[in-house]
Amino acid sequence: MTLTTDWHNSDYYIGAVKALILSKVSDVIITDISHNITSFSIQQAAFILKSTYKNFPSGTVHIIGVDSEPKTGGNIVVANYKNQYFICNNNGTLGLVFENKPDLTIVIDIGSDYEGSTFPELTVFSEIASFICLGGNIRELGEIVDDVIRSPELLPQIDNNEITGSVIYIDSFSNVITNISIELFETFVKDRNFEILLNSNYHKTNKIYKSYKEVNRGDIVCLFNSLGLLEIAIREGKASLLLNLDRRSLIRIKYDSI
Repeated sequence: MTLTTDWHNSDYYIGAVKALILSKVSDVIITDISHNITSFSIQQAAFILKSTYKNFPSGTVHIIGVDSEPKTGGNIVVANYKNQYFICNNNGTLGLVFENKPDLTIVIDIGSDYEGSTFPELTVFSEIASFICLGGNIRELGEIVDDVIRSPELLPQIDNNEITGSVIYIDSFSNVITNISIELFETFVKDRNFEILLNSNYHKTNKIYKSYKEVNRGDIVCLFNSLGLLEIAIREGKASLLLNLDRRSLIRIKYDSI
């Protein structure tokens, strides 16, 4: 089982949730994916979970405690996707995690005035997770629906020999991760001459590296990371701060015509 939240380790929430789950499923292993999500940022939570869940074994149950309280008329969603289970507020998070429709999606209408509504990870999510771990069938929990809620993702644009992407995540080293994939780069740029333009035209580079240490300290290094996404870093420096980049900053790649 895993936990992904925006609690930042400073409150009792993590301990309370783990204690309740362990009281019901004593042999469960609970892994903390991250508790440092920016408050209410379902986009950041989805990116981190999407980047990690594939490494967990079949049957893993994931609790997402970000923007977790359902709005009036909202509900909880439980989904089975690629033989793993995901539990969260039905707020669009899973639509950003899943590339395709889940094998099974259940929505649970719990109302907005139930006891413990301000801490659904404890009062609802933990109960559901324990139920699944003990062999429960999620079909018994609520209504089967066709798919999770999906919001349109910001995708790179291709126009006039230029790829325009954006920053989607900044890691703890202040390295900048974009939504430009290696597949997109190889499809449109490949062996052509190119320039990567950062912060409009203020910073430029024309080389993709394979590791951070191919450049000198303080130099910009662009590479495709383990997720296959274009990452911008400064060796032993903080790229997001020094290059004035934040989430949603535009990153452009201009390339020659054939």
